[in-house]
Amino acid sequence: MNQRLVDLVITNGTVHTPEGSVRQNVCVLNGRIVGLADDANTPPAARVIDARGLDVLPGLWHVHCHFREPGHTYKEDFTSGTTAAAAGGITFCIDMTNNDPHPTTLEAFELKRSTIAPKALVDYALYGGGLYPKTVAPLAKAGAIGIKVFNTRHVKEVYPYISELGVVDHGILHELYEAVADTGLLCAVHHDDSEWCKRLTFRDYINPGKTSNRDYMEAYEKGYMYGHGMAAGLAASTYYARITGVRLHVLHMGVMPPAANGLVRFARQQGVDISGEMETAALFMTREQAEKVGPGAYAWAYAPEANWRAVHDGTADMLVGEHAPHTLEEITPGWQDNFSVPLGVTGAQEFIPMVLNAVNQGQLTLQDVARLCAEAPAKRFGQYPKKGRIQIGADADFTIVDMKAENLFKAADMHTRAGYTAYEGISTQGMPVYTIVRGSTVMDHGKIVGQPGHGQFHPGIAAT
Repeated sequence: MNQRLVDLVITNGTVHTPEGSVRQNVCVLNGRIVGLADDANTPPAARVIDARGLDVLPGLWHVHCHFREPGHTYKEDFTSGTTAAAAGGITFCIDMTNNDPHPTTLEAFELKRSTIAPKALVDYALYGGGLYPKTVAPLAKAGAIGIKVFNTRHVKEVYPYISELGVVDHGILHELYEAVADTGLLCAVHHDDSEWCKRLTFRDYINPGKTSNRDYMEAYEKGYMYGHGMAAGLAASTYYARITGVRLHVLHMGVMPPAANGLVRFARQQGVDISGEMETAALFMTREQAEKVGPGAYAWAYAPEANWRAVHDGTADMLVGEHAPHTLEEITPGWQDNFSVPLGVTGAQEFIPMVLNAVNQGQLTLQDVARLCAEAPAKRFGQYPKKGRIQIGADADFTIVDMKAENLFKAADMHTRAGYTAYEGISTQGMPVYTIVRGSTVMDHGKIVGQPGHGQFHPGIAAT
């Protein structure tokens, strides 16, 4: 390549794509990758990162973030949330919609976008809220990455399931699918049969006074909370998707009973344009850890074998470590009544270390990580080839990891405002040591060196 001065060269690292790995030097100019070279053809650079002994991954994505802004910033805001993400090796986040005001109208979406613009450390996209079919097109034109639908209501109407956001009328759900299909965006859905869930949960748990955190975990394992109702909602949804042609994205695959994975497989066989995300809590959160943190985690891995099978056979297209924080004051009463407190979990900072630990344990490869946490979401959400892969012309987003580095999760080290971690006391091996967004280092060996406002908004495919 031309021996002009570039801004950054990452030397001596092993570069990973879904297809394989190679030792290459990566050259960056003006925030883009301009060269993949051997030593003899590497140009001089203003800055060099020696990645000897390290692994260079494409910038990793987190597609299920609740950064709580606007309206609930005492739980989290866009600066604290994207700081946690950067500390965890994340270069791109997609933020959810249960805010106040919720971004279901053009005015609320633009308010959210302008409010958070000066605050992000990493790049990001925003879901538009799916509530009114008539507002879908304006949200798409304004840059929504997709439309998020809460096809659910909490059994006791507890935040974060803002009652007004719940779309439990299947006629309205169908019209939303028609409207989203017209835009070409993804429709991401939290599925449920809320009345089924509410009736049986009250009958067998709440009315008899079985409301403790342990009772809640039992109800979850039996498929009452986040269970069979979700699968029933998914079954109906895949049929509506088939007849409307909407591009359906299934949220919370790992939270649903394992049979729901079969519904996704069947829908795909029937020609539905469907994708889904697997929570890492459904792979890594043991019952022991869930009992330790109690209300600090809403889900645990009661069927990990089935969920790992869905990851390995391609039923799940991407991994997420859902980030849905609440304050300790809000969740602590859940030890006595877990059905009456907000349900959440921290994940922005813990997600990638847990995934890298799985690589060291032989459950994944770094090529899998490049696919599941970068290339697949970038393609599905319409940001590829600008994002998602280390290749010439792409944004210079990198997550550089040290697969030998050891880590112990402690609340004191977390950047989230929640003040706790669902993985308190868990040891892992394999850590992000650089988070680089468009050529600028945001995190360097655990230290946040980026500034709020560096992160850029990336609109969806229907934006004007």
